[in-house]
Amino acid sequence: MEKKDSLPAMEVKHAHIELAEAQRVQKTLLAPGPCPHRFYGAKANYEVYGHVTKGPEFEYYEALLALTNLKGRAKRRRKAEFMAAAEIYTKRMYQIWVEVCGLRTFKDQDGVFQGWGPPGDFMMMRVIDYARKLEKKHGRIIIQHDCKRGDLGATMIGYYDRFIGSLKKTLGIDHSYLKYDTMNIQIYMGKDVAMLDEVNNKKNFVPAQGLILMREKGKGVIFVDVTSNDTGPDYQEKFIPERGKTLQECIAEDVGSWVTQYGLVYDELSPAGLVTGCTRRSTGIIRALCPYGTFWDPGFGNQGGKYANVMLDLIRTGKWNGQGAIFINETAMMYCWMEKFGGTGKVADVEKCALAAVNKHRQEEYEAYQAPEVKAAGIRYPF
Repeated sequence: MEKKDSLPAMEVKHAHIELAEAQRVQKTLLAPGPCPHRFYGAKANYEVYGHVTKGPEFEYYEALLALTNLKGRAKRRRKAEFMAAAEIYTKRMYQIWVEVCGLRTFKDQDGVFQGWGPPGDFMMMRVIDYARKLEKKHGRIIIQHDCKRGDLGATMIGYYDRFIGSLKKTLGIDHSYLKYDTMNIQIYMGKDVAMLDEVNNKKNFVPAQGLILMREKGKGVIFVDVTSNDTGPDYQEKFIPERGKTLQECIAEDVGSWVTQYGLVYDELSPAGLVTGCTRRSTGIIRALCPYGTFWDPGFGNQGGKYANVMLDLIRTGKWNGQGAIFINETAMMYCWMEKFGGTGKVADVEKCALAAVNKHRQEEYEAYQAPEVKAAGIRYPF
C-alpha cells in the first residue's frame, strides 16, 4: 500500500485525553478489571458470589437461557443463579471502586465474559450499562475492553462496530450495545487490521473504519505489542535484521509512524496506543518509538508485574508528563478480599479490602516515581 501524505492533526477530544483527565481525578494510573471469573466447581462459585434464586437479575437470565440450547429447566435455573450472582457481584465492585475508592478508569477482559457462553455477552452489556449509570452520577468513567481482535478489514469492521462503534451506518439505528471507550487489536495480519485506509476496488469496498472511529468519534485503539505472558518474549523479542530492531520495537515504530501519517494527535496524546505489559523491564525505547501513545500495562497482581518494569515508558515531557499508561490489576482487585491477595478471606469485607488494596497501589505507585532512574529520565509524579 502506498504511503499517503500526512493528514492534518485531528480536532476531536479523544478517549485517551479523557483517560488522562480521569486519572488525575482518581490520582492513580490504576485500572481494575471488572471481570466475573468462573471458579472450579459449583461450591467454589457459590462461596464467591453467593446464591441468587430470585429477583430481577435471576428472572432475566432464566428467561434468556430459555432461548439458548441449554436443555432442562433445572440446568437453566442453576446457570441463572450463577449468572445473576456474578452480575450483582461485578456491579457491586464497580460501585465500591467508584464511590468508595474514587476510581474512574477500568479495563475488562472479553474472554472472561465469553466463558459464560452466549449469555455472557448480555452480562457484559448489563454491567457496562450499570457503569454508565454511575458515570451520570459521578462524572466521566473510562471503560477499556481487552478483546485482542485482528482480522481482514471486511471482518474487522464487525469487531470495531461491536465494541466501540454503533449500528448507525450499517442499519440506520443510532445505538451501541457495548459502550466501550477503547479496545485492543492484534496486528499480526498487518496494517489492514487497523483499518486506517479505505479499500475501494471492483471486488470490495471497506471504509477506513479504524481511522474514522479514532479521528471522528474519539475512540481509542490499542495495538498488542509486548505481553505479560511467560512465552511472549519467544516472539516479541525476536530480532528483525532488516529493520535492526526486535519485533516489539518494529510494532512500536510502525504505530508511531502511523500516528504521524494519519494526524492522530490531539492535545499531545494519540487515540492509538500499545499493550506493553509490566513483567518485562522497560528501557524507554518503546516510548521513544511511539511518543504520543497510551500504553496498557497488564500483569499487576497474578502475573507478578512490577512498577519498576514500566516506569521508563511513561511520558517524560509536556502536559502529560508521568502519564501515558494504565496499570492493570484485574483478578487481585476484583477478589481483593481473598487471603492470597492480602484480604481477610471474608467476602463480607470486600469494601474494606478494596479500599485498602487501592490505597496500597497508590502508595506503591508513588514510591515507584521516586526511583532515581525515573527522576533522572525527567518523569514526574503527576498527582
